[in-house]
Amino acid sequence: MIILATIVILMCVTASGTMDGSEMNCHSVVRVPRNTVFLAPVRSVLKINCTITLDGCHRNPRVSWCKRYGDDCKSLNYSNHITTEWKNITEHQGMAFLVFLNISMEDAGFYRCKESDMSIGHVINVTVTADNKNEEFSPTPNNTIHDLNTPPNDGLQRLWYSVYICSGIVGLVFIVMIVSFLYIFRRQGRKSTRKDMANKNQFMETQKNDLLLPPHLYLNSDVLTSVVYRV
Repeated sequence: MIILATIVILMCVTASGTMDGSEMNCHSVVRVPRNTVFLAPVRSVLKINCTITLDGCHRNPRVSWCKRYGDDCKSLNYSNHITTEWKNITEHQGMAFLVFLNISMEDAGFYRCKESDMSIGHVINVTVTADNKNEEFSPTPNNTIHDLNTPPNDGLQRLWYSVYICSGIVGLVFIVMIVSFLYIFRRQGRKSTRKDMANKNQFMETQKNDLLLPPHLYLNSDVLTSVVYRV
């Protein structure tokens, strides 16, 4: 029991340590100014962007874009006229682009940029105009890059992930313990049965011996013969 409990603790600590060394120290931040608006004429090229910082992450950025429909933000299906780009700014910072190669009225709406499931940026408003006077517009001047999004609570997600791993390990060990107990109980049952049978046989043998007369009570055949002849 103590050995199994020790194994469970060591496996849980190892799993948590692995996460701490890889993802627990990874913090991503998506920077998008609030109230960002991009204007573009129909059938033009438009690039919208977000800045992503990865602190303590030893991996490539996992950038995805979604378009908001009501309260839901549905992932984009990239096509021939919608692509993505990435540009490195520093070692731990870069800029992600969503490129509309031939923007249409249907592309107008609200878009969001997110890095993995750890951080998501503010809404970007894409407005498509019918005239061709403007080719491409940047965010409005009153927006500041210091207006950051609020990242989700990724620590809680990792905590639940650790709980799931430890629960699986504990469940596996519990099953092994049950099987071991059943095996030991079965073997002990067999030994007890054999011991009971041996005791029963010994008891029956003792009873049988008790029913037999002692040797001194048996008459000698020669004595009986001489008695008969004398008579």
